[in-house]
Amino acid sequence: MKNQISFMSGLFDTAELSPPVPNDHHFGEDLALWVAKKSDGSDYVFSVPVRNADGWSESVTDGGEKFVLEFGLVDGSAGSDYAHWQITIDKPRSWRSFGSKDSPSRSRLCDLIHNILRDERQIREVQWS
Repeated sequence: MKNQISFMSGLFDTAELSPPVPNDHHFGEDLALWVAKKSDGSDYVFSVPVRNADGWSESVTDGGEKFVLEFGLVDGSAGSDYAHWQITIDKPRSWRSFGSKDSPSRSRLCDLIHNILRDERQIREVQWS
C-alpha cells in the first residue's frame, strides 16, 4: 500500500529562518494550502493545516472516513531553490477499527494527490513509496 509521495519543486518556501533554528520544521504550510486549494471540487474536505513535529499536517474527510496528510521538506533540502518534498497519507485507526488501513476512498485520495502534482509543470520526479 502506497503511503508516501515525494517530488521535486521550486514552488514552495524553503528559506531557512534567520537566525537559523535547530530542527526547524516550519516548511510545508504553503504546500498544504496549495494541495487543499487544488482539491476544490473533489469529494474531500480539507481542514486548516496545523504545525506538527515534522512540518505541517491537515485532516481530510470523505463522508465519514478521515485521513491525515503530512507535508514536509526532506532533510537537506532547506534553502534549496529546487527542493525535495514529501507528503504522507495516513488513516488513523480508532479503537473500534480493526480492518485494513486501505479503502476505495484512500485510493481515490492518493490518485487525487498524484494527479495534482503530476499536472503542475513546476513539479518533477513524482514517486510513491
